[in-house]
Amino acid sequence: MSQANWIIFLHVAAVWLSVITSQVAGWTLSVHPYLSLALGVMMWALGFLFNLRLIASSRSGAATHATAHARRSYQRIAARTIMNLGIGIAFRSWLTLLVAGMLIPFYASAARQRRNYLDYLRTGMLSDAFPHRVRRHQ
Repeated sequence: MSQANWIIFLHVAAVWLSVITSQVAGWTLSVHPYLSLALGVMMWALGFLFNLRLIASSRSGAATHATAHARRSYQRIAARTIMNLGIGIAFRSWLTLLVAGMLIPFYASAARQRRNYLDYLRTGMLSDAFPHRVRRHQ
């Protein structure tokens, strides 16, 4: 499994297993089901459309500096988190809301690895060429 696919697998498995676990165990929010479904679907759609807009803007105009790359990464993390929270609200799942928060560090780690890889593609140099920019793993 490639580096990009592990975060997708983790995301899908964690969110849907938390939904299933919450429904089976009865760990649900005390909100009317129709209200939570409507709010959850709207929230998920908002995150999905925000994510699509970010993807389209990244394709049309390339970021010229590291700050723009980082900002786009964090905006994508926010969009995915909004989508996860929407799923949690739609299914009235406490556990899914917690999992949505716990996935944020994994998203940040994947974004950091992607930025390092894109930096390597852009510069053509290994990350060890700039030791002050790379954290050392013992």
